[in-house]
Amino acid sequence: MIIDASVAVPWLVETPFSETAKRLRSAECAAPDLLLMETTNALLKYHRIGQISLDGILAGAQALKVAVSKFVPDDQLLPSATKIAADNTHKIYDCMYLALALERNQPLATADKRLAAIAKSLSIKTLLIEPLS
Repeated sequence: MIIDASVAVPWLVETPFSETAKRLRSAECAAPDLLLMETTNALLKYHRIGQISLDGILAGAQALKVAVSKFVPDDQLLPSATKIAADNTHKIYDCMYLALALERNQPLATADKRLAAIAKSLSIKTLLIEPLS
């Protein structure tokens, strides 16, 4: 299964998606290298509102390295992701996850409804996580 930052962040800090996202933690997951930067960037936003310490952010990045079984170098995905982004008028960052899902023929887990819709249009099996309440 390919996961994006909208799945990884709720593993590390409490969000409305945490309970649903944490159910995926036992699955074998892959992601582009970009996931570490995107997740850390999101955690910095939580740091600014006092929800996580700087040490917590660094610990979260280490935990993510353990939870994700395979990180794929971004440069391997860039050609395919660029085409997907151009064809769908979407951000290259998100399209990296789509490119990896296509390359590995694996489903994509995300909380991003627009990304899930593009994934479905590309015949990528998609697991859209949503808050439980």
